[in-house]
Amino acid sequence: MSKSNFPEKAPSANPVFYRTYSRRVDGGKEHWDDVVERCVHGLSKVGKFTTEEEMLVRDQMQNLHALPSGRWLWVGGTEWIEQQKNFSGAYNCTSTDTYDIHAFPLQMELLMMGSGTGAILEPRCIDQLPEISHTFYLDVLENIGEAREPREERTRLHITEKDRATIYVGDSREGWVNAFLFLLKLATESDWGVGHVTVDLSNVRPPDTPIKGFGGVANPVKLAHFYRRAGEVLRKAYGRKLTSVECCLLLDESSLAVVAGNVRRSAGMRQFDSEDQLAAVAKDNLWQQGEDGKWRIDPERDALRMANHTRVYHHKPTFDEIKDAVTKQFYSGEGAIQYAPEAIARSNRDLLDTDEKRDEF
Repeated sequence: MSKSNFPEKAPSANPVFYRTYSRRVDGGKEHWDDVVERCVHGLSKVGKFTTEEEMLVRDQMQNLHALPSGRWLWVGGTEWIEQQKNFSGAYNCTSTDTYDIHAFPLQMELLMMGSGTGAILEPRCIDQLPEISHTFYLDVLENIGEAREPREERTRLHITEKDRATIYVGDSREGWVNAFLFLLKLATESDWGVGHVTVDLSNVRPPDTPIKGFGGVANPVKLAHFYRRAGEVLRKAYGRKLTSVECCLLLDESSLAVVAGNVRRSAGMRQFDSEDQLAAVAKDNLWQQGEDGKWRIDPERDALRMANHTRVYHHKPTFDEIKDAVTKQFYSGEGAIQYAPEAIARSNRDLLDTDEKRDEF
């Protein structure tokens, strides 16, 4: 198979490949042969392949018999993935117990590195989150790209003596997520004593600016909207802990900013407890028909479309519970359920060395 001559029985292969996995190089875009060499070279370094092993992997990939993860097709063999801080970018999916405020910007960062995010929003996790103990007026400036070169890559928080603070968002992946973390800290650590917060986006590179290392171009079109919405969610939760759906909204609003930025498709899963009634109906009737006959989505819940909602059962669900879930999926696409003990058994069965142990497990 030469260049990018994919089988005729796969007519969508070429457009999908060039859209999603082919990186820009001098003179144009990578062909399939180029991606194979890049990915295999990277895998060989990670796995310390022998010459024979490298030849086998190259042959299997070249002939489309076996492929690495989709994320490795994009970043494998690049200088970016060889940096230790970027290792998560090689994984298609991740899962995070959301039990402290750092879990929120972490999942935003994982999305920016290309990994799908699974968030555990069951009580055993979110009950450990701190209360929203402080509220403040939030002003997000529409000044993307207005700072002079060179732009600051690191986010910094500047607090004045007049109960005011400014978050200068850095022009980097870490810059975006650390600004999110500052908002969360200001809302949960009342000793900061700030009543007015300004988010300054002047250091953020303007749309269509190339992203070195990871690849692609920047498009911070939804970044200001995200910080505003995060502020609104935190303000409404003042005096108590976040609900599971509010946690979901914070994650999904950040996801919307990342997806709009051309970095990643929507790839999220939110796992709720089976008894969580708020989560069970969170996406119900997202669209409403107005008096003019036009359909509109609820702007307060629009971002919930960014992820799948799954209710986790720690007891075996009844027939009626399964029937209700499947019926809801039929009509809305939502209502996924998971039986946790079975999921654990299925995902760990291969670690046991005898059939007796596997059956017992």
